[in-house]
Amino acid sequence: MKKIIAIIIVVAMLGSSPLFYFLSQSKNTTTPTNASRATKTVDYSDDLMKYITKGGPPKDGIPPIDMPIYVTVTDSNYLNDYDKVFVYEAKDHSYLYPQRILVWHEIVNDYIDGKQLSITYCPLTGSAICYLGDSDHPDNTYGTSGSLLNSNLVMYDRITDSYIPQILGKGINGDLDQIVLPTEPILWADWKDAKRLYPNAKVLSQETGFFRDYNNDPYGSYLPDDERSYYYFGGPIFPVLYSDDTFSEKKIVVGVKSDNHVVALDPFLIKEVKLLQFDLDTTKAVAIYDERLKAVRVFSTELNGTLYDFKPSINGFVDQFGQNWDYNGVYEELQLMPLTYFDVMWFAWFAYYPDTDVIK
Repeated sequence: MKKIIAIIIVVAMLGSSPLFYFLSQSKNTTTPTNASRATKTVDYSDDLMKYITKGGPPKDGIPPIDMPIYVTVTDSNYLNDYDKVFVYEAKDHSYLYPQRILVWHEIVNDYIDGKQLSITYCPLTGSAICYLGDSDHPDNTYGTSGSLLNSNLVMYDRITDSYIPQILGKGINGDLDQIVLPTEPILWADWKDAKRLYPNAKVLSQETGFFRDYNNDPYGSYLPDDERSYYYFGGPIFPVLYSDDTFSEKKIVVGVKSDNHVVALDPFLIKEVKLLQFDLDTTKAVAIYDERLKAVRVFSTELNGTLYDFKPSINGFVDQFGQNWDYNGVYEELQLMPLTYFDVMWFAWFAYYPDTDVIK
């Protein structure tokens, strides 16, 4: 009897994940077809609502965390060295969000530094992005719609009920149609690196108000010895509008946006060269490899009318004036402006941005 009860509990928990729903409904689910850059199926000026697919769980069936509780790094000793955490660097504190919690909730709504923000994560596309409210609704929060576009989380805003695909970051219907949401950087890191760099960080607690097994990930894991999990193996589960074989489908790239221009960076290249300057149309940008977190950061190189030229240095990078900037883009009272950038699986980035530039 105890075994039967345990099985029922596990099935109940897994039933809230799109992966479980797909596996249980695989005979009736449309699978994506392989296309190429020349076989485009939709113009993104088109009505994207007609390409929305159901992910399985209903609206907020994957429940966002609206009242997050944080604990200390010391109190988070259940995390393993190679567990992934998402890093949000606020003014006074850094916040760490364990992937093993976010995989069950996908959105954390919080009020930090006097502003409402949402930490969002889509396990189907490996994308973690911090969104703010739009200028007309700065205190807005977001929920999970239960729908997908390009196998990617579609959020909805709770004031206007508009849909926002997470990677696109732009409303596709309702009051937020064509409204681009502002972002702030989120960095991926291994727990062992994050806890060393941010010993006083606030860590999202497992006390979420929901019953979930935070010791298990229904999609697999990011641990080095688990490369057969969903995160590494196979293709997208749900249909995508465009596909391309420049990289393997689940290869992680750093997607960068500036106005209407986008580029995909290979993080292994940035790791090798340490610093790379590139253009997004008229925007001059620099990507640096943060050795402390093993993560890529991207900034605009123009600040207060000055265009900087950078080279890598021991603990950051140096400009043409001999000024040493740290990995956070800070030199004394100066702070470089981060662009919108985030890690994402290649198939998902290309599905949204088939005309993307690629730097590899």
